[in-house]
Amino acid sequence: MSWRRAVSARFGRLFAQNSDGATAVEFALVAFPFIVLLCATFEAAFLFLSQQTLDVAVDRAARLLRTGEFQDLADGTEASERMRRIMCGSRAVFFRCDDLRLDVTRQSGFSASEIPPAYDGKRKDFVVSFGTHFECPEGNDVVAIRAAVPVARPFSFLDVSGNGMTGGRQLLTTTAIFRTEPYSGKSCT
Repeated sequence: MSWRRAVSARFGRLFAQNSDGATAVEFALVAFPFIVLLCATFEAAFLFLSQQTLDVAVDRAARLLRTGEFQDLADGTEASERMRRIMCGSRAVFFRCDDLRLDVTRQSGFSASEIPPAYDGKRKDFVVSFGTHFECPEGNDVVAIRAAVPVARPFSFLDVSGNGMTGGRQLLTTTAIFRTEPYSGKSCT
């Protein structure tokens, strides 16, 4: 009996002193949360930059509509397509301009502004009618521009927003509501 106890105690001491593989175990415990955190940080930065470029593009478009410059630059092309070209322009954007949808609507006042949603949660896609309205503003109109664009999410399994789309994409939206300057007789086409 004592022989077994002595052997067991000796192997117990050897096992306790042996640290081979401890680094691998510690790395395995720390690596997964670190990699998930790194992926989440990368994706959040990408979504933030994409949202920022969409906001800037809508601000640029709103300024042109507000001052009437958009109507002054009319060249006979479809107004919504021309607006999309202006929004994407020559600046760097973090989304596909071909996927950009926008609605431009005139309202009777600021309190009456009912902005239609862009996202259909049941279908996990755009609302079918979104991106089909472009009402050319006139002087002193209250105008609402609503733009939405899906962006790719490299780590879509980390979605916590609830606005995930099919194909691992995220829908980004932005809205600008403003009153146009008092110009008259300008057409968007």
